[in-house]
Amino acid sequence: MRRALRTLMTLAVAGALGVAGAGAAQASAYGASPISPFSYQDDSGATKSIPYGCALIHSVIGEGINITAQTASVDCAGLAAMRSGLFCDVKIVFTFTSAQGRTKTLDTQRLSGCRTLGIKLSNEELPADVDPGKTCVRLFVNGETSPRASSCHIISA
Repeated sequence: MRRALRTLMTLAVAGALGVAGAGAAQASAYGASPISPFSYQDDSGATKSIPYGCALIHSVIGEGINITAQTASVDCAGLAAMRSGLFCDVKIVFTFTSAQGRTKTLDTQRLSGCRTLGIKLSNEELPADVDPGKTCVRLFVNGETSPRASSCHIISA
């Protein structure tokens, strides 16, 4: 029952947000990865519980190996969208990995404070042309060292 509910919620979030799975694209790409429920303590010691219904949204604008924009955001639907301040001190990390295994990591500034809506960060140090490979984003919350969600897109010439 629990697995069926989890699958249903994931599909509902993806459908509500109008997204498709991340994957290879010759042009722009847009995808969502569900954020699994978790709990953590914020800086004040309060316990925050993230329910089902939130997703990490990753968009790449461009064509081939020329990328003109890349953004990552968090969006919630259903009951999760009605709860305020779910995510505290959010950080998004953008990573490019070439087909040869060369990796370039670009950190964004951390969004301080707690919020559910308005979590959107762009890759400001975006290289115009990249080698074929993949670009990924990882979501970190509250200074944690392990990402809570990630999303990747294949970059091909």
